[in-house]
Amino acid sequence: MESANNTLGHRANLLAQQRLQWYRGCAIIEIRHLAFESEVVLGSRPLDQGNIKRLLNIFHLEGCANLEPENCVAAIISEQTLQSSLAHTGITREALFNHINPPSLLFAEPIQLLCIYGKHRLKAGEAFGEDRWLVDLYLHEISTDALAQLREESTNAQSFKDGEIYRILRQYQLLHNTAQVQKWWARFKSEERRKDIRRLQRNKLLCEGFDKLLPYIGLWDPLRTSQVERILWLRCHESIYNYLCQIHQTWSLLFSEDTAYLVDSTSVRLVEGLMPSYSLDDRNRLIELMRTERIFPLISGEGERETLQNKLIEISGRILSINTLVQDTLYLERPVKAFRSLLPRKFKGTVRQALLERWKLQDLDRASAVQTSEHSFEAAPMSVNLFSLGMAQLWLFTLRHFVKPHIDAKCNQLATSWSTERRSLSKMAILARRLGFSSTEIDKLRWEDFERADSDRILRAICTEDFYQIDEAKLRMMTNRLTDYRRHLSRVKETQSPQIPDFATDKVEQMSRRRNNCPLWDEHQRDRSHLFIKHIYSADQPCARYPTSFAVTREIFFSFFGKRPLYDIFAKAPAPAPAPEKTIPASDPDEQTTSESEQPHDQITDESPIELLPHPPGTPDRHREELNLSQTASLVHDMEGVEQDVPLAAGFEDIICKAPLETRADICVHRKVAEILQMWYTSCNTSLIVLFLFESRRYYKFLAENGLALRSVLQDLSREHYFLIINDYGVGAPDLNKVCEVALAERLVLVGKKDNPSQGIQDEQGQISVDKLRDYVTKYDVRTGKRRAETMSDRPAKRQVPKS
Repeated sequence: MESANNTLGHRANLLAQQRLQWYRGCAIIEIRHLAFESEVVLGSRPLDQGNIKRLLNIFHLEGCANLEPENCVAAIISEQTLQSSLAHTGITREALFNHINPPSLLFAEPIQLLCIYGKHRLKAGEAFGEDRWLVDLYLHEISTDALAQLREESTNAQSFKDGEIYRILRQYQLLHNTAQVQKWWARFKSEERRKDIRRLQRNKLLCEGFDKLLPYIGLWDPLRTSQVERILWLRCHESIYNYLCQIHQTWSLLFSEDTAYLVDSTSVRLVEGLMPSYSLDDRNRLIELMRTERIFPLISGEGERETLQNKLIEISGRILSINTLVQDTLYLERPVKAFRSLLPRKFKGTVRQALLERWKLQDLDRASAVQTSEHSFEAAPMSVNLFSLGMAQLWLFTLRHFVKPHIDAKCNQLATSWSTERRSLSKMAILARRLGFSSTEIDKLRWEDFERADSDRILRAICTEDFYQIDEAKLRMMTNRLTDYRRHLSRVKETQSPQIPDFATDKVEQMSRRRNNCPLWDEHQRDRSHLFIKHIYSADQPCARYPTSFAVTREIFFSFFGKRPLYDIFAKAPAPAPAPEKTIPASDPDEQTTSESEQPHDQITDESPIELLPHPPGTPDRHREELNLSQTASLVHDMEGVEQDVPLAAGFEDIICKAPLETRADICVHRKVAEILQMWYTSCNTSLIVLFLFESRRYYKFLAENGLALRSVLQDLSREHYFLIINDYGVGAPDLNKVCEVALAERLVLVGKKDNPSQGIQDEQGQISVDKLRDYVTKYDVRTGKRRAETMSDRPAKRQVPKS
């Protein structure tokens, strides 16, 4: 390393000697005789109108000092031009070395000398009213490397920003100019910054994407090494590369590679994020900016400017830049954290690669592979790539549930401070499994009971805030109740064909107030229910005055994940029939369960017969069987608002009183248990699984294919219940570790309450005997709604507490 530093030092000394060798003194020269280098020259600073304004403000405060040595600029001159100007002015060569009183140098012809640096000072000086400047003169024969040293080490020049340093460094790398590469590496002010850039360059995909933008000088100003670090942390390299390619596609449409240097940073700042294909207001703004030459001032020809203007207003989507990329990666930060929760902590490759390794086509059902709302699905088109479709839908899920929107003064409400992240992670894992993704982390998230943990945290927080003493037993009871209440919150029934949101609007209150990064709170609340694949990839709409916030989110999504081929599939495809009975739980897997122990039971004494729980209000009359077909048809017609695609659990319910899936329901029909079981087994329904809580005449029903929800309910019930099955061998208790698999095979599971002596419990585990069960399930009297009273000799003795 020391040897390399010495080599660089010797080289710098050599260049300094060359500069002295070709230096010819200084003179005061009219600004009209000075021209600027092309911005395509490596190391040449692009013209920055902001910097000119900054200098002009300084000149107004402190004066211009255009003839002071510290403010001089440098230019190159040929030997012949120098001799002619000396003769025309009437001075000697020696006079040019009088730094205390430098002479003026006049030119007989309209000659222009090429300035190596100082363009911003000269432009600001002209605007201030000065027409002369002090100039250091070098002969044309000076070497390119010596010129580069002059250009880059101007004493008054602003420091190079990270983006500029990287752009110039990378171009020298591609030119294999080792000396300049080492010099520009040193311009990064810390080893941490150099480390981030080395990591970027080790990533061939991203390095290639950024290389495409090297000719467009004005794009690089906003890039910082800290932002490079964030881009790399995301590990979404395919999405970032896609974004970079779209930036290149936009700017290569506007400027050829030969004219790319004409892209200035001020113009980029003024046009980035505009959406002329959506917004008439944006279109008019671009036209006005071009007319007043506030953008792309280096394009001077009237025809050229008109052509450029037409190209600008024809750009599809947003006008992208490196700055929009940097801002939009902030939008993905929290969603990426959610994706990482589905993967091992130290997974290899990108997020997409890791999930591809954990995706299996056979684990998903094409008939329900398109999520149309939070709780409904439909069939996927035959031409779609199911992995890409699944990834896109998982990204949309994270944008609905994990984005932290901005809150500003115009927001009508404040966002909730209570975190639902863990609950959403569970739902994301359920969706991922449905879409064909499988991992240990996904399975773990699917099974965790976040509802109960959230309820416990809420109650503990209230107790702490109000100085309540925490009674653990009471807290557990209240936690169970709160969990039950939360799980049964009503859900708004979703329409089969939700309206596609507007992409553009004429109403000021509906226009988007941001063009990149996270949405505002009220915009997010308005848009999140529409963030589904068929809405994002729906057909483009006519433009209006302003773009909506949904349109901005749509374009951000396209920037990272692409518009085609999904747009070609969904924008023109006819609407497929929805997949009935394919639903996702409204919340986490246990959301629809309720512990049977939390429900009141009538206390039964030795002197009273055992009664069934009362039927719920609205139970059809016991003579419902006498209804004729026309009356039944009328009832069905009157129930058009009810979900009629829910399958029938024969015996447990009738067509006019079907219970929803995955929810505990009371048996509303007046049938003996034996009749219920007979009708159930006669139906040969292989699509449903039923859990029959025979003591309280309640039941759950599940789709056989939705083993997740079934397993969740079984886990919840197992805390205070036991399970029995009826098969060819009679009535028996399944292995608790395999009860879900047994349920899927047998289709009916009988569920009893542990430790319930009032219901004829007789063994030490509080479970009813097989004989007692047979007797129990055949003694229900449909006429009285009661069980026949047992004689005293029939009743089992109460259990005695074992003596120690």
